Amino acid sequence: MFVQGPFSAAYRDVARYDRHVDIIKSDWAAANIWLESADCALARGAWLAICKDDRLVPISEVAIADDPGHALFLGLWSRLSERRATLVDIARLNILLNTLGLVILAGFLLAVRATLTSIVLLVLGPVEYLGWMGTSPHWSFIGIVSMASVLPMALVAKEEALLSRRAGQAFIAIGVIALAVAALVREPIGLMACAISLAAIVVAALRRRQMKRPLPGLIAITASVVVAVAAPQWATMARDASFAMEPARHVQTHGLSHTLYIGLGFVENRLGIRYDDAFGEEVARRVDPDVVLGSTEYFRIMRKLYIDQVLEDPLEVARIYVEKAMQTLARPTMHPGPPFGVFLAIAAIHLLIATLFGAWRRLAFVQGLIVEVVALAFALAFLAQAALALPSHAYVVAVNGFVLVLFGVILEFFCRAIWRPVSRRLEPAVILSRLRS
Repeated sequence: MFVQGPFSAAYRDVARYDRHVDIIKSDWAAANIWLESADCALARGAWLAICKDDRLVPISEVAIADDPGHALFLGLWSRLSERRATLVDIARLNILLNTLGLVILAGFLLAVRATLTSIVLLVLGPVEYLGWMGTSPHWSFIGIVSMASVLPMALVAKEEALLSRRAGQAFIAIGVIALAVAALVREPIGLMACAISLAAIVVAALRRRQMKRPLPGLIAITASVVVAVAAPQWATMARDASFAMEPARHVQTHGLSHTLYIGLGFVENRLGIRYDDAFGEEVARRVDPDVVLGSTEYFRIMRKLYIDQVLEDPLEVARIYVEKAMQTLARPTMHPGPPFGVFLAIAAIHLLIATLFGAWRRLAFVQGLIVEVVALAFALAFLAQAALALPSHAYVVAVNGFVLVLFGVILEFFCRAIWRPVSRRLEPAVILSRLRS
């Protein structure tokens, strides 16, 4: 399907621009630095580094507060293929991540026998996953969050015996790897996937305790989740241990406290904060004139400033977050489609009513409950991200994978509800009884 379909078409479209790669620069400044880092990996084998004459400089010194995923993958690919990476390769990487996310999530749904949900995702998904593409990291978010969502679903599905032992282990392993990829490409997505996975582990542990089953396996999975979400740090530590690298002054991740602080200034506020990177630096320098932008100390200062603002005027902070959340809820994430808030309300009401009436088990659709809860949790996490940081379509559009999954679950729920009485009437015993009467 994907070889001859949307994957192939998207891959061909970006390949048409190969002849322009020497003159085109990406609008996303960090993307151009990724390519410099890939050139360095090709020349000297060092990843997440920039070659300066005979020196190796950490990429974090040039691409400040940037997540390392794209630079790492492009550098490894360039080294293995022995050819320079280009802007086209960035687009290809985004296409690959999105395709993997779609296929892995759809494959999991099929494995737990949420068949109609999987079909809905495969039929409608390519437009959302592959219909838009570019050279910034944002274009890959829908893919990485989709593949990372398999881990919490697989953890609970395995405890409910919806997956065989081997299939459960395979999907959990895939989910842990996907979590590491998500953390590398986008720190906030990695953190939300980690939090939801840890919540799923708690649910699985309670289920095991109820069934009087041992817990050591879940302890090992918990350790794997913690290790996976720290993948950016592991990649940086491995680089520093392998190569003579200049000391890094900047953090090799996105950093959260800076965004949390200036995020308070996205709407009009009485705190005097502006949504502007330069404003964050200006405020931090009032505390420490010598602080380095994007350093560990810088993020420490921003974290303290943020906490101080929350404690000083919690009502204003709450008002800001509510206003930004309402902006996100009032706009559709999918076009055409209803506002995001309307879709969330429909999914939440369906989940509540179906659960209260015990419909999931009566319809033999417990997998639908698991998938709906996890998909809704990720959707709410994206809403929280928009409220805390930036209510921009570019950041929230990755939720569309879960919008499709929620639509598929609700559709399959009602199809099963309609089919259940029909199937009972078609049972041989029922037909025989009618014939006798």
